[in-house]
Amino acid sequence: MPDEAPAESSRSNPDRSRRLLKWGGGLLGGLLVLVLAAALLLPRLFTSEQLKGYVVPPLEEATGRQVHIDAIGLRVLPAPAVRVSGFRLANAEGYGPAPAVEARALTVDVALWPLFLLDIRPTAVALEAPVVRYEVGKDGATNFDDLGASDTTAAVGDESPLAGIPVSSFRVSGARMNYTDRSTGQALRLGLDAQLSARPDGSAIRSEGTVDLRSVRALLPSVGPDTLVVREAAATYDVRVVPSEGEVEVRTLQLDTAPVTIAADGTIAGLNAQPALDLAFETGRTDLAKIAAFAPATAVAGVDPRGTLALEGTVAGPLADTTEGLALSATGRLAGAGVDYEGTALLRDLSADLSLTLDSVAARSVDGRLLGASLAGDLSVRDLGDDPRLALQLKTGAMNLADLAAFAPPEEVGAYNPQGTLRLDVTARGPVPSDAASMRQLAIDGSGRLAGGGADYEGEALLRDLRAGLGFSGTAASVQDLNGQLLGRPVSGRIRVRDLFGQPQIKGQLAGTADLPRLASLAGADATAGSIAGQADYDVQFEGPTSAPDAIRPRGTVRLANVRVPYASFRNPVEIPDATVQLTGTGLSMDRFAVRSGEQAASLRATVQDLFPLSEGLAEADPALSATVALTADRLDLVALYPEADTSDVTYSQLFATHLSGGTLDGQPPEAVADEMYGGVQLPAYAVEGRVEVGTLLNDPQRFDDLAFDVQMDDRRLRVQNLTGTTYEGTLAGSLTLDQRTSASASVRPAPNSVWLAAAAPGRVPSATTPAPASALTYDFELRDAQAGAVLKDWTTLGRLVTGTLTLDADGETALTDGFLPRAEAFTAVGQSLVANGGLSLDVGPAQALVDALNLPAASVKEFNRLGGPFAIEDGQFRLNTWDVGGSRVDGQLDGALGLGGGVDLEMRLQVPLSILNNSGLPGRLGGGDGQLGALLSKLVGGDAGAEAVPVTVRLGGTMRDPSVEVLNKDAITSTIRSLAKEEGLNRLRDLFGGDGGE
Repeated sequence: MPDEAPAESSRSNPDRSRRLLKWGGGLLGGLLVLVLAAALLLPRLFTSEQLKGYVVPPLEEATGRQVHIDAIGLRVLPAPAVRVSGFRLANAEGYGPAPAVEARALTVDVALWPLFLLDIRPTAVALEAPVVRYEVGKDGATNFDDLGASDTTAAVGDESPLAGIPVSSFRVSGARMNYTDRSTGQALRLGLDAQLSARPDGSAIRSEGTVDLRSVRALLPSVGPDTLVVREAAATYDVRVVPSEGEVEVRTLQLDTAPVTIAADGTIAGLNAQPALDLAFETGRTDLAKIAAFAPATAVAGVDPRGTLALEGTVAGPLADTTEGLALSATGRLAGAGVDYEGTALLRDLSADLSLTLDSVAARSVDGRLLGASLAGDLSVRDLGDDPRLALQLKTGAMNLADLAAFAPPEEVGAYNPQGTLRLDVTARGPVPSDAASMRQLAIDGSGRLAGGGADYEGEALLRDLRAGLGFSGTAASVQDLNGQLLGRPVSGRIRVRDLFGQPQIKGQLAGTADLPRLASLAGADATAGSIAGQADYDVQFEGPTSAPDAIRPRGTVRLANVRVPYASFRNPVEIPDATVQLTGTGLSMDRFAVRSGEQAASLRATVQDLFPLSEGLAEADPALSATVALTADRLDLVALYPEADTSDVTYSQLFATHLSGGTLDGQPPEAVADEMYGGVQLPAYAVEGRVEVGTLLNDPQRFDDLAFDVQMDDRRLRVQNLTGTTYEGTLAGSLTLDQRTSASASVRPAPNSVWLAAAAPGRVPSATTPAPASALTYDFELRDAQAGAVLKDWTTLGRLVTGTLTLDADGETALTDGFLPRAEAFTAVGQSLVANGGLSLDVGPAQALVDALNLPAASVKEFNRLGGPFAIEDGQFRLNTWDVGGSRVDGQLDGALGLGGGVDLEMRLQVPLSILNNSGLPGRLGGGDGQLGALLSKLVGGDAGAEAVPVTVRLGGTMRDPSVEVLNKDAITSTIRSLAKEEGLNRLRDLFGGDGGE
């Protein structure tokens, strides 16, 4: 029996195993059938339209926008999931056709068992390629402002089957967010992937995960395109959320980017009411070069930063629209920092202790090198959110000025080649400079030292070995104890500039010696610098705005010694052996000093007012400059003073006479010759008064002795007054005005019926539309007891028409050509002319013709006591208005006109004594050739009627070169002679019979 029991037991075990296998297989088969049945039946129970009904209407109700889904379906195998393809949320009106939100696909993993109860419970969500387009319009409104604005009261209480179910895993891949602000032009493009999880932790939810930022690209139009680019950043977090308490415990939060890693922990509380932060953070040692790579390229171009930065701190306080109540406190360390600028090492080995709050930032115990020189100090900025205030203390070693100049724009540095070193020990307090107003409030105090300073200009050594102490006080700076060399000569002085950041005003003093040739070369006058000689010792104070250098007012003295300067208008350079210029601030004055040009010498005294500022004193229009001058000379020869020209043999008086006569000089029009010699001369618009006194003034062929006159010039008008002197052995007095004002010149116009001088080409009549001349001359002068023949020879083409002394009183006006010749059609004059103790010259045509035609004795024509009377010059003619002719033997009157070009149209009414008439050829021309009139005259001359005079009227015509003579009153002459003869005969009969017979 014992043996049967084990055997029975062994038989029962296989049976049990078979039963278990059958039961398990049946269960598995049932389950498999159930799963297959679920895979076949459940998708039919949850159709695509039914699933859309779960999703689309609630979304449209919630957003107030149209929602489109291309496809939606339920999948059971291999894992239960709901998949949505082609999701699109319409954009707001006016923001374009692109959807506000779209996604390629949304997959929701669901629990299997609730599906049998027709319930969908998500376990994980996967979002593929979502795109969010957030746009801000020009009016500030956004395309998301109206989301949820529709009436959703109908949906209250009608929850979607998806609502209220926790999701433990959320995945996002290929997400993009596009932010565009049309009002500012700013934009942000964000691309990311995310893997998150959420798990219940009692009454709390524990969430952790990562967010991978594939790219962040920002556009700031004021800086440039793509001004901020971040790639491959990652955020890792581990938080515990207690919804009932509205609190988030941040266990770890770390942001890893290429430039910096930030780690934080702490809490965020009050989410159900007023959120508040209490976080601690640290950055670790951050490479500044990597931060620069993160910043906009235009902001760090050429900077090449280096070194490390480490920060740690806390941030605590409520989260609101403003940072009020939020507290930030951080400290850190800057180490080994350096910055370049345009390839030059600006800062090196910089270290500092840092402190940071929301309202301030500070760098303490700064130490390093600035441009290779030592640097130490402190820097702080407070009131960052309101009106930032700066506090700076800086002390440097000797900085190289050439390195400093490298930071200035190349066009400002030019070829100055700065040299020397600069030390600074300064403090600065005030608002952080942001505009001109804030700069004016910045107060800088301290000192500095310039050593070995120098600069070039256009390749020339301008300054060398400059040494000076620098001072700063508020908004003023000063240079004290300045010493060095200017153009190789010693210079010393001091300078102070106030209101540095507003309207800078400079005040200073410089003293030294200047080499004039080098100054001329520096000013760009290389062509004449070699001809310039002399030096200037100066001691000048100056004051004025730095923004307008020409307005700086100089005061002091400049002494010129052995100066020689070429002057284009003179044949030889101007030489000043010694002169002192006194600068007055607004002008200058010079006591009497000698000036030479070749053998010509004079003394000059001058005072100039309102010269400074130069832009006003020397302005093109209405200059403010006024001057008083006095020039004296024993002898001046203008021909020797002015350079010889091709026309040097021609004098102005020749041009004057030839121009008025309509002739030519060596085949050239005198106007063209005058233009070459005098054209282009323009009076300045300055106001000038002065006195000129010259013992002897030569201007071949003219000579003036004891010449003196007053000069007054203003607005391009020169007036010579109180003119006195001797010339042509007579005395000269009067005045003249040369006017180059446009209005005055234009007032002198030819009359429509004016004609050229008689010697001009026949029929030559000027146009009545002659352009207004550039210059006009008005004159009033008196010449007494001058040599008449010499005056006429020099100034007319009449030659030495008369001899004797000339007294001339004339006034008139004329427009002038560009060569300062009178315009014949506008030349006018009136006056008195008297020639005394002379006679008509037999060397000139009219007198000789008169003698030859009448066979008069030469003495009767050549000598007279008086010839003259009133005259007028107009229409190109010299008109004689009844001149008296008073001679020792012949008297009479003269009327008519002489053409200044040589024409003659005169009528002479002479009282010729019978004795002269008897010796002339006139009786033969009057008596018909029978000799009776001559015999009659001979008898009269021998009798008592011999002293009687006969009126003879003669017309002189033709030209000076070819004159004609005509006796106009032949019959009257014959009648007079016969009447005298008859009377003589009667007298003789009376003597014969009347005397005795009568008793």
